[in-house]
Amino acid sequence: MIESDALNLRSSEKRSKTPFTILVVEDNPTDIELMLHTLEQADIKPLGGDFEMEVRANAEGALQLLGERSVDLVLTDLMLPGMSGLDLVSRIQALDPNLPVLVVTRVNAVAQAVDAIRRGAFDYVLKPVNPEDLGVRLHRAIRISEILRRHAIYEHHDRQEYEAHSLVGVSPAFEGIVRGIRTAAQTRSTVLITGETGTGKGLIARAIHQQSHEQQQPFQVIDCTTVPEGMMESELFGHVRGAFTGAVSDKRGLIELANGGTVFFDEIGELPLPLQAKLLRVLEENEVRPLGGTRVRRVDMRFIAATNRNLEARVREGLFRKDLYYRLAVVQIIIPPLRERPEDIRALARHLLGKLSRELGRARCHFDEDALNVLAAYDWPGNGRELRNVIERAILLATADTIAAQDLHALLPKLAGDFTNSADGAMTSLPYMEAKERAIEQFTKAYLQAKLSQHAGVITKAAESSGIPRQHFSLLMKRFLGSDLPGEE
Repeated sequence: MIESDALNLRSSEKRSKTPFTILVVEDNPTDIELMLHTLEQADIKPLGGDFEMEVRANAEGALQLLGERSVDLVLTDLMLPGMSGLDLVSRIQALDPNLPVLVVTRVNAVAQAVDAIRRGAFDYVLKPVNPEDLGVRLHRAIRISEILRRHAIYEHHDRQEYEAHSLVGVSPAFEGIVRGIRTAAQTRSTVLITGETGTGKGLIARAIHQQSHEQQQPFQVIDCTTVPEGMMESELFGHVRGAFTGAVSDKRGLIELANGGTVFFDEIGELPLPLQAKLLRVLEENEVRPLGGTRVRRVDMRFIAATNRNLEARVREGLFRKDLYYRLAVVQIIIPPLRERPEDIRALARHLLGKLSRELGRARCHFDEDALNVLAAYDWPGNGRELRNVIERAILLATADTIAAQDLHALLPKLAGDFTNSADGAMTSLPYMEAKERAIEQFTKAYLQAKLSQHAGVITKAAESSGIPRQHFSLLMKRFLGSDLPGEE
């Protein structure tokens, strides 16, 4: 990863914990006041709930701010003193192509706005600014910014996980995974990776790409749980100018942007049925049709999909297309959970301890044998992700170089009661994966209902309290409660 990419990704992580920030670049005091008033009246609602505004009077000041901190959206006039708004758009695109820019222009300067679009601006707004029109364009730009931000964070986390794990294991099951990676990397066949949450499905997908002939080509991650359903078709397949309000220019989709490389669909089981049919066409015909377009575009890439769901069960339930399932599962890699391969727990724990202790300035940290026995005996419901978190916390809390068994006991949650004696004891008669899905469903329903009740049915507050993005919280409600958006403020 080059240094500028690393800086952009770190700034994306930082943005996720701060208010959504809009940078206004305008030199006319009257227009600044009007713009700020219009922004306040536009009823802007980012997923995080809060937003703030920064104002700069020229392009040079805007670029200085962008060098000091991260913003999520830029709203700039084209007529600026010194560097023009057009040149500012070009500079921003060079600094961060994922930062949406809305340009503001007079009616008699629409040609300049179109030029700004060609240079990478997301949209343009005409002066005098109409609050309703601005609101529509801002809402769409905000959603795009949030999608790109989450994608950058996901990509950064995926790279970190790939570097941290480096495919460590010694069990026969792990050796089978390595053989599966090697087989998948040597072909262009579609790959389906299945396994519980935290088992490293993204890691396996990246390993396949890194070992393939396409390793120097794009690796595009598409998390099917984070893209809003109403925008997913445009994000996946692109759109043409005029396809919907705000579509002022053609835009390539995420699939086409990975042409020549690899597309990784994470949590493919959450893809809506109508889009499953469109994805199947891409897989069968090697072509995409942009939203609103009449012509198809040829693509050539590898497709990898991953899920923690039982897709065969979802096919029986009518929630996943059978033909798409068989098209994806040409090569299938099943990742067993950590509790089924305790030999790997020891090897992975030693590897993670070595890497994390160096990063945290505790290079001499090591486990004693009893500590390794504790780790191997725990069933790790969160799999490798949970193991990494526990080890990192153990290093931070350690008062000596040796991490002992008693240091780990306080970090590992105890089992809450005997499953076989619970009201759901009948689940023990079911296959493991089916019993697990049913238990997760019951827990999720109860959790969502409790959170909604706690916050008087206000979804935004319930989502914030849960630590779940509001859009994802709504999707969970729709899936597990059979409800769209009850109780919305």
